[in-house]
Amino acid sequence: MRIRGLKSLLSVLVLFVALPAAGQSKDVAQRVDEYLSLRTDLGRFSGAVLIARDGKVLLRKGYGFADVEKKTPYTPETRQDVASISKMFTAMAALKLRDQGKLRLEDPVCKYLEDCPETWKPITIQQLMRHTSGIPDYEEALEIGSGKYMAFMNQPGASAKIVENARKLPLDFKPGEKFHYSNTGYIVLSYAVQKAAGQPFGDFVTRTLLAPAGMTRSGIFGVGDGPKSLATGYTHSDLGWDKMLAGVSLTAGHLRKVPQLPLTPPEGDAGIYSTVDDLYRWSQVMDGGPLVSAPEAAEVFTPGLENYGYGWFIDTGFDRQRMRHTGLLPGYVSDFIKFPGDKVTIILFSNLDRTRLDRIARDVTAIVLGKPYDLPVHGKVVQLTAEQFAKLEGDYKMTDGKLLTVRKQPDLLTAEIKGRYMAGLIPLSPTELYFPLGDGKAVFTLDESGKAVKVNMRYGGEDHVGERVAPQP
Repeated sequence: MRIRGLKSLLSVLVLFVALPAAGQSKDVAQRVDEYLSLRTDLGRFSGAVLIARDGKVLLRKGYGFADVEKKTPYTPETRQDVASISKMFTAMAALKLRDQGKLRLEDPVCKYLEDCPETWKPITIQQLMRHTSGIPDYEEALEIGSGKYMAFMNQPGASAKIVENARKLPLDFKPGEKFHYSNTGYIVLSYAVQKAAGQPFGDFVTRTLLAPAGMTRSGIFGVGDGPKSLATGYTHSDLGWDKMLAGVSLTAGHLRKVPQLPLTPPEGDAGIYSTVDDLYRWSQVMDGGPLVSAPEAAEVFTPGLENYGYGWFIDTGFDRQRMRHTGLLPGYVSDFIKFPGDKVTIILFSNLDRTRLDRIARDVTAIVLGKPYDLPVHGKVVQLTAEQFAKLEGDYKMTDGKLLTVRKQPDLLTAEIKGRYMAGLIPLSPTELYFPLGDGKAVFTLDESGKAVKVNMRYGGEDHVGERVAPQP
């Protein structure tokens, strides 16, 4: 990567630090809207958000375009493929069949499959639900988004071919022995659900879950006529730091449409389309009620290996229990988050697959929970002289005792904490540099001679300060 120079050395960014909500004149909705609007203006977001607390919707809004060419606005009613968020519905379908006495979670999957390979005979329904079956993941082999992946997934009956190929492969490990995320396992699970239900997988999920939940704008690809309208998925090539940090309009012509995958059923790993409104309805269902009882919801949210329950990751975020699942397919990213202790739900969709939705979710969550956050970094990339780079190079002892080493590489300055990260730094001024890895900034303090004596690696709303020390041997 080469950074082109500019004549002026210009610092154009001040990081805005949000304090807990108690000291703010703006409410949560205003601050999230300000944050996402800036992301959209910079060309880094297009999609929708829904945030609710205590059963009250604080913000539901669309940003950018569902179709850039037609300039169709993205709204909360816009449908989008939710990718792996589909897994929570596949898992729940299995639980409903269990409740109906049509299968047991301890049943071997081969009870519901024809031509079941010998290696699959020890695998149970529950192990498929918890990613402990040992069945290899097809997306890893195909490299999601690659030309090979797109060609394979656009074949007629791709899901059947995925299972057919998996039958010929050895297991990654003995069933139940460890966790390994497997999209293939969830497709196999959807075949088992279909057999136990005695009807097509998509029909069973629609009638048993989506319709009773009131998810009227959701459905399953390949069932009925399909969605009447769906957000167009987009991607783009590397824009370079100059354009990315300065901001590129969504209508600048750099976005490329991603062909909609057919996702032929039963695609239990990724076959559902939905809206942020409808996923909020599902969030309410999972709080316990007529469709999913409180004890059954608790069962879903009981973590197994690697904190995976039944179609949900159960972990912690901001020192709170969190239930979550993300979704990624070419052209689409999504995130579904619940904080049960705070009675908070956050749902994010984007039809730009290069959107850093993990960073957006982190910042939006911080705003909702009243934690510090930063507005998106933007500005003009500048070229520093060899002398200016030299004044920043050195070792800095961080407050946690770790050593941060700043060095000039052939094309850019790097910051490294051994065993933690090594990342490039992109100059916005002689003392402020963008830190892409953390989507934050490195801010240097200079002494009277112009030499850096302190650095603040600011990211995720937190300061990570280091003082210059003598070079290490």
